[in-house]
Amino acid sequence: MTTNKSSSFTSDKRNIAVLDFGVTSLKIVIVDPTHPEEPFHSQRIYLPLRTRKEEVEGDLKTILRSYADYNIRKFILTTTNPLFSSAKETVEFIINAVTKFIQPSNIVLYTHGEEFVSIQQALENPSKVVSVGWKALGIGLWKMIKQEGLVVDFSTRTTSFIPIREGKILSNSKNDHDRLKNDELVFLGLMETNVAFINPIFEYSGETYNLPFETHAITADIFTITGDIRPSDYITNTPDKKAKFKEDASNRLKSMFCIVDEFVDELDLIKIAHLLKVRMFEKINQIIKKKMEEYQLNKIIVTGIGANILYQYLLEKNKYSDLCRATDIIKTAEINPSFSLAYIYASKKMMTND
Repeated sequence: MTTNKSSSFTSDKRNIAVLDFGVTSLKIVIVDPTHPEEPFHSQRIYLPLRTRKEEVEGDLKTILRSYADYNIRKFILTTTNPLFSSAKETVEFIINAVTKFIQPSNIVLYTHGEEFVSIQQALENPSKVVSVGWKALGIGLWKMIKQEGLVVDFSTRTTSFIPIREGKILSNSKNDHDRLKNDELVFLGLMETNVAFINPIFEYSGETYNLPFETHAITADIFTITGDIRPSDYITNTPDKKAKFKEDASNRLKSMFCIVDEFVDELDLIKIAHLLKVRMFEKINQIIKKKMEEYQLNKIIVTGIGANILYQYLLEKNKYSDLCRATDIIKTAEINPSFSLAYIYASKKMMTND
């Protein structure tokens, strides 16, 4: 790959790179199409497009330059729910930014119709290429493991519930709007969820608290306090722009309870964090049970950046008879929509003379 569009496009380049633009991060996955089940590079970069729109070009130039030696032949672009006012603005912005450094002919996008299309086709119908990650994850996982079940993707911002059987997604949802209505998408994630959203009227030790909806603490703080993640795992900005250590996370939790100078037992804060974690997982588990019954599925396949944490909760608390992590079957660090997109593209054998 190169950041100079005029440089030659050589035939020895064969790898596939996925650039997955989220609200606050850019995920990059690179695979060799001859071994797509084993991505040899994966990176998640903090890149808040909404607030750093003017700086994206410079950021991308630096990022893409660092991949110059990865022999990338094809780039797959994808994005989450419209980052700006519309799908059109989102797709145009990302394509305009990326094509300053990558030849348009070397770029494709995935659609809700499970096809790969050119930049021109994407620009003609942008709504078809926005928020397709959940579909790619379901189809990609089926291609990898050939097992039916309910895929539960516990990511940084959301949890998705994707029922798969015989190579198809069973849900009738067409987009994120449908998925919200159908209990197949909830904004409960490992990192970025406003903690007050979990349990707005919170009861603890005989007291009731009406929590503020302004974001004082996020779920990354909760999982830092409970010891489920380390400061180095905390890959989003903190609400108060301060540090990401346990003490700082505890201070943000105190702020949510409007505690200023009063002494608070650290053990109480840890108990509250654990209780909030359980309340969030209880909500996720209720939807799992509903979807398992609705689609007559027996197997649960947990994936996403928070898969290990959610899996442990389900394993200990609910005794599901057929529960696994996707990485128990495909031995890789994380299986996410970005990896699935690269796998689907490689499995379609689309690398010949394209």
